[in-house]
Amino acid sequence: MKTIKGLIAAGLAETEAARRITRDENMRRVYSDFPELKDIDGKIIDIRKNRLIAAIDHDERLAKRYDIEEESLIAQRELIISDNCIDPEFDMEKPICTKCGDTGFVKGKDGTPKVCSCKQSELEECYESCGLGDYTSFTMKNYRDDYLGESEKRAGIKKKMLRVMLGMEDEGGKALWIYSGAPQTGKTYLAVCIAKLAISLGKSAYYTKCENLATLENDTIEDIKRIDFLIIDDFADDVTLHGDIGSVLNNVLEIRTAAGLCTILVSALPLTDLIGGCDMRVSGKLGRAGKIS
Repeated sequence: MKTIKGLIAAGLAETEAARRITRDENMRRVYSDFPELKDIDGKIIDIRKNRLIAAIDHDERLAKRYDIEEESLIAQRELIISDNCIDPEFDMEKPICTKCGDTGFVKGKDGTPKVCSCKQSELEECYESCGLGDYTSFTMKNYRDDYLGESEKRAGIKKKMLRVMLGMEDEGGKALWIYSGAPQTGKTYLAVCIAKLAISLGKSAYYTKCENLATLENDTIEDIKRIDFLIIDDFADDVTLHGDIGSVLNNVLEIRTAAGLCTILVSALPLTDLIGGCDMRVSGKLGRAGKIS
């Protein structure tokens, strides 16, 4: 499973190469147009090498002479740059993205780091890897609080989901949460948007349907035991009784809750029904879960 931080780190070498290529091209162009500037820069480099030797030999008189020569060359250099409106940083590596400085992250209005817009392709790749590939059209800005005429309730649920994901909802340090609500009320839409937001904030996250737990590869199961944030959708009591789902889910929840890692189970059933009908191993954990409804 790919994480956004891993994808950004993997592209760092390519970004560094792009910065060097851009700098080298700028220097080639400027030196071609102003060969006298290239000559001065070459002399400055030679003087600095010679000054180093003079310093090693403790020849202060010679080192002072090199200082004076360099000051003169720098003055000439600055005059050429100023008179010809040359970028004074033409020979320096500059970030490809001025917004994030090539770190891949910027600060939001509230000061929270989030993935920069220059890493949109990495975000899309991460979404695909984290179970969100089929939900490209799901965006938080399109989530309507006034859907079905329950704007206050829906806004409250959205706020609580956000606080749970961010680790700001403190109910005795709960790591496991149940988001239950009637069918066709936008639970999946909100869950997907919250998972996407977690990734855009630099968290490792995953979204899956409960019934798909039995078909996930072992490597993915091991990954979701330790990621920052996990959403399991379409959670139902009878699903946990089929095949290996109950066993897999119990193992995942056991490790995650012990580590204090946030998990949200999304269900159309009330918590009391889930507790009464689930696999016994899972049922015991649900009784200690926080509620989002």
